[in-house]
Amino acid sequence: MRQWLPAFSGMACLGFGVGLLGIYGFFVEPLSREFGVGAATINIGPVALLLVPAFAAPVVGRLADRVSIRALVLTGIFCAMLSLCLISLAPSLWLAAAGFLVFALGLTMYGPVVINGLLVKIYPGREARALAMAAMGISVATMLLPPLVGVLMAQFGWRLALLYLAMGLLLLLCVLVLAGIPANTAAAAAPGHGGTEAGIYRRPEFWLIGLCVAMALNVSLVIGICYPPHFVQSGFSISEAGLFLSAGGMGGMVGKAGVAWLGDAGRACARWIAAALLLLQAGGIGLLLMAQSPAAVFAAVGTIGFAAGSFIPMHPYLNSRYFDAANIGQVNGAQMPLFLPFGLVGAPLAGYAYDTLGNYQLVLQCLAATLVLAAGLALALPASRPASGTATGR
Repeated sequence: MRQWLPAFSGMACLGFGVGLLGIYGFFVEPLSREFGVGAATINIGPVALLLVPAFAAPVVGRLADRVSIRALVLTGIFCAMLSLCLISLAPSLWLAAAGFLVFALGLTMYGPVVINGLLVKIYPGREARALAMAAMGISVATMLLPPLVGVLMAQFGWRLALLYLAMGLLLLLCVLVLAGIPANTAAAAAPGHGGTEAGIYRRPEFWLIGLCVAMALNVSLVIGICYPPHFVQSGFSISEAGLFLSAGGMGGMVGKAGVAWLGDAGRACARWIAAALLLLQAGGIGLLLMAQSPAAVFAAVGTIGFAAGSFIPMHPYLNSRYFDAANIGQVNGAQMPLFLPFGLVGAPLAGYAYDTLGNYQLVLQCLAATLVLAAGLALALPASRPASGTATGR
């Protein structure tokens, strides 16, 4: 069991790093009221979680090859959590925004770029199991954090809730990292395979997969922001909203486990699996729009969580069906700029719609339509290569 301590530490880092995005929506309305701005302004915050890693990740990745990963991860944890503490005390929106930028930087230092590199180094030949275990942390956090935040905010308000959460996570993460990550481990860079696979930009698969995944993952980003205000406006308490989000996290956990088996069993049907998950998520949003009882909301959110959680590993999985394994990392990275346009406009537009219409009904309808369009892009992919073959260049 002790040999898996680094993987458990990685699970905690991803869960209480990337997984924190799932509670952002709880703070939109209180911050909007506190600082006298619209939801569209507050919803700009998650954009930093796209922009900061886009610029900082290459530098952080190089640092992970040269310094102790434990030291780098601990630095990131302190940077992120102390920034949240400062945000809880911020007297103005500008200071809160500056703190959030520093939080995003800290998050990059103990996020997937560093943690995944560490696990690949520590678990040669077992890296897939370790990476899957770490990814489960996001679902675990989605189950645990929303109910906790809902209770804290109901009892203490947003400032003390954020402060207590940050201090608790700082202590927990430091203990787990010190216990699980070796002090002298640096992530070894993967052997080079030359430049990016020749001609990938001329291949339709590159653009179809990139755009499909960008649309799907940004839908998850926006819907996470919409959830708490939508539930409260529908007549549920903030604590009940936390329980609903927890159901989504549980669905995501089941989805990640299921897609691992389904993906191995149906490699030739990768595009069909991707499209089915996207359409299932769109159907879940449709159920949510019609839901009026707690049981109906649980069913809708669980369906959305299952489909969205299942789709998270589909980006590298789809690329593996069309590109040579030696270049998957390069292809994944080359597609990242496609994520920015959707990420930059999605959350602010959702906030603008809420400010204008007073609800997220239209936003949810647009998100469902976006998922249907993304499913169409997945279905437009050509038949994937055989499981035993290698992708051929064109």
